[in-house]
Amino acid sequence: MSIKSINITKIALAFTAFFAAMFVGVFSLTFVSIIGTHYSYLFTVPVAFILCLLFVLNRYLFFALVVVTRASLDPVFDAVKLGSFGLGAVMNALVIMIALMMFLSKEKNFTMKIQHVNISWIIFLILSFISVSYAPNKLTSIKVALQFVSYAAMFYLGVMLVKTHEDFGKWIRAVLYSSVVPVIFGIYSMVFRDPHGFRLYVGEGMRLFSTTNHPACLAFYLALIISVCFYLIKTKPDYIGSTLQKLLPFYLLVLLALLVMTKSRTGWIACGLYFMLYAIIFERKYMIYIFSSAFLALLLPDVQDRLLDLQSGTSFGATGYERLNSFAWRLKYWTDSIAWMSPSHYFYGYGLSSFFQLSTDFGMGNAFQKQTVKLPAHSVYIQLFFELGILGVLSFIAIMASYILALFRDYSPSQKLLFFVASIITFDYMLAGASDNLLDYLSYIWYHWFILGLILSYTKLQSKSATPQMSNKF
Repeated sequence: MSIKSINITKIALAFTAFFAAMFVGVFSLTFVSIIGTHYSYLFTVPVAFILCLLFVLNRYLFFALVVVTRASLDPVFDAVKLGSFGLGAVMNALVIMIALMMFLSKEKNFTMKIQHVNISWIIFLILSFISVSYAPNKLTSIKVALQFVSYAAMFYLGVMLVKTHEDFGKWIRAVLYSSVVPVIFGIYSMVFRDPHGFRLYVGEGMRLFSTTNHPACLAFYLALIISVCFYLIKTKPDYIGSTLQKLLPFYLLVLLALLVMTKSRTGWIACGLYFMLYAIIFERKYMIYIFSSAFLALLLPDVQDRLLDLQSGTSFGATGYERLNSFAWRLKYWTDSIAWMSPSHYFYGYGLSSFFQLSTDFGMGNAFQKQTVKLPAHSVYIQLFFELGILGVLSFIAIMASYILALFRDYSPSQKLLFFVASIITFDYMLAGASDNLLDYLSYIWYHWFILGLILSYTKLQSKSATPQMSNKF
């Protein structure tokens, strides 16, 4: 190596070090000014670097940790969030990158023929990104659009990661293990009345939300885990050890008890519908369990209060200031939002996140005054119609419909229970979406789409021996 080349190398290193030092210095000053006295934010940078390093070293191990821990991380991400972005955004980006890398590599499962599902997702995501151009808050709408991409990423990761019976078992176990921390913290929160997981809601009493952001989010997540847990109990697959298999019935009872304490009526309906349809299709004796459980639940004062709440507060009353119950408020809110819309926006909407941003323009706090606090739509369909227009609603429904069609294209009687689970999970999602902010509950939606991807890929293996037969014991 010549002296000239050595000098050039040293000069290049010197310039690189100089600009790196400048960047770190400016970043440090900016970062310190942002965090102020919130010293917990200091952990965000090293944690973000650790996440990225783990992603580089072993992306499969990274994703396995994501699946096991994501249901427990909402409090952590909220505590260190900087504006609209934080560690959660870093994790979202890495998950999207994993899905993209797998899709572009030879690891993709090319035997999957789900063109209609692919087209539906593509149309929905394209409409979402186009709407960013006319959304009232560009930064927030970009974040929401990327969040939708992460939902698709979780679905396709579920599809691509299952190539064998063992793969399906491994990832289903990971999903089941993800519930351990939320369950433990949920029990702890109720016993010690910890406000970080068990809080008083105005007009609703004490509600459990454990490690999630909202009781409804926890309710839908628990209903999802209950579906998986019950499937494992009934099929007794070989990828679940004997000890765990014996514990699952007791764990299922704990999950059901926690679901009751979320006080989410939609969550109750979703779970009840799952078991009711199972009893009708598979085992009629479960009708006894269902009606007995419903009777015992109705003896609880908290359950009674949540159901009786729907009997009062149906209007603002003679004074115009009376409180509406949650369902009456939703109906009023949805009616006002659609009435406020210009017919010219029915086709393409007002852009992602516009409902929340514009909610104070049409939402009524009472009969005479508009609300002063921005609130979400509390309905997937109303939100999508307002933000993406009728095209957005139809593309969203098309995703669900195309999934069901792809699922049953290779229907096998030996996999009847698995087809049932996927179908009811999808139907419950569409039903719950009519009255809740499902698109905002990222931790739940990730598991929802991941499980549906796993099931779709597993059923396409077309091996009768791959799916265990149902057990009549329990």
